[in-house]
Amino acid sequence: MRHLAVAATIVAFFTVASRILGFVRDIVLSGTFGASAEADAFVSSLLIVNSAAAVLLYTLVTVVIPRFQAERTDYGEPSAWRLAWTLAAWVATLLVIFAGFLAVFPQAAASLYRINPELAAASEPLIRIMAPAVLLQGLSALSTALLQIHGRFAGPAAVGVAFNAGIIGGVLIGSDAIGIEAAAWGVTAGALLQLALQMPQFARLMRGVGVTVTLTHPRLTMTALLAAPVFAASLLQQVNNFSDKIFAATLEDGRVAALTWANTLGQAPRALLLLPVLTPLFPLIARLVAEGRRPEVVGAYRRAAGLLGVLGIPVGAFLIVYAQEVSSLLFERGKCDDECVSEIAAPLQFYGLAVWAGFMGFLHNRVLSAVGRTREVMIATIVVVAVTIALDFLLIGPLEQSGLALASAIALFVNVAVTFTFLRREFPALDPAPLALQQLRLVVAALVAVGAVLVADLLLPSEAASGLELAGALILKSVLGALAYGAAVRVIAPEDFAHARATVASALRRRSAPA
Repeated sequence: MRHLAVAATIVAFFTVASRILGFVRDIVLSGTFGASAEADAFVSSLLIVNSAAAVLLYTLVTVVIPRFQAERTDYGEPSAWRLAWTLAAWVATLLVIFAGFLAVFPQAAASLYRINPELAAASEPLIRIMAPAVLLQGLSALSTALLQIHGRFAGPAAVGVAFNAGIIGGVLIGSDAIGIEAAAWGVTAGALLQLALQMPQFARLMRGVGVTVTLTHPRLTMTALLAAPVFAASLLQQVNNFSDKIFAATLEDGRVAALTWANTLGQAPRALLLLPVLTPLFPLIARLVAEGRRPEVVGAYRRAAGLLGVLGIPVGAFLIVYAQEVSSLLFERGKCDDECVSEIAAPLQFYGLAVWAGFMGFLHNRVLSAVGRTREVMIATIVVVAVTIALDFLLIGPLEQSGLALASAIALFVNVAVTFTFLRREFPALDPAPLALQQLRLVVAALVAVGAVLVADLLLPSEAASGLELAGALILKSVLGALAYGAAVRVIAPEDFAHARATVASALRRRSAPA
């Protein structure tokens, strides 16, 4: 557990730094280009690059880590590493082919946005510039999986810092000369920095375990079969992102960018709170499963669910209540005016509603993958995609881009229900009644905190504030809400409060401890 606490602290530090730079990146983009057609073209092209990397990273981490642990338990560590290097060789080969295809035929990827011909045409040159980033980010994802197998989290956690720094640098250096293409070159530069950042740790790992260059392994086919549904599920998850952007492309110019920036804010809790907790926990769950210690897996799930509820529910409530103020504080500058801010804030409220569901769905998917139930993950994802697209059709008319965000939120709650059903089949000891009561207590505590901040709004209104005045008001009300929530949780859900406090205290104690 000491190593887990240290790893969580490392991941948290770099994740926070990456998220801060991600905000700075979007602030720079919105201030430089505003909610405009060229901003739509960039975020649409970037989505293609990031989706390819996200699919690969999720598949590799979700499949390779459990398979490595199982292979090491059953056949020894040398065989496990041969399997890892075989997978690496195949992935690298396919990445070269795919990146080359994007560079030569960017119109194939841009055709995803053919519902808006102007957007598709503007995306083509940006996709060509970003094509090398697909290869570089893919190799970075491969390196991440191999490093996490060996308990190395610092390099993988820091890659987001490098990637965002590259984009920011590209915009600041070249936007006056070459416009939006400067941001595209920044994407490729950031992806190169990502890979370079991991190379020192990766080189030491290769020296320590040895490298076997081969394309065959006795369990390669079985691993590929396990990876196929995970890959398909991750690909389907990206379909949700694309469907939102494709629908948004039918609205006025700038709505794709506004929806993307709102989604960035809505995803911030996942990066700041969820990933630091679950990234080092997943290899532990995979090891418990490989060793047959299933009751301990159930215990780990219950504790994680309580912790994620303690963290996720109040953060989601904060985004719902203060969507306008948060959007104004972060984005209202340069070419992003009041209208631009309002277009970001409207969907942000619904993304706030989805924070808890996103947390729990991520936990469920990881536990199901750890026990080899990748087929169930794919089935749940198919259901979610179908629900999302159906709701997109229904809600975009009356609510525009806010309807797309609401569709995503509802679909995430559906995902939690479906994946929990599959978890109960695998772990009958998971009784839904105590878990539901646990989360309900936390919701009540969050409502107490919301009441406290609404009272504070009467005394310290912030709707018309801006700059430092707005930042000070939000900080003050956030602290008040956090104190009210902490007091309510301590009374209403003392067990979850004690566990969350112990986890935070452990992370803080380990921050300065030697690894």
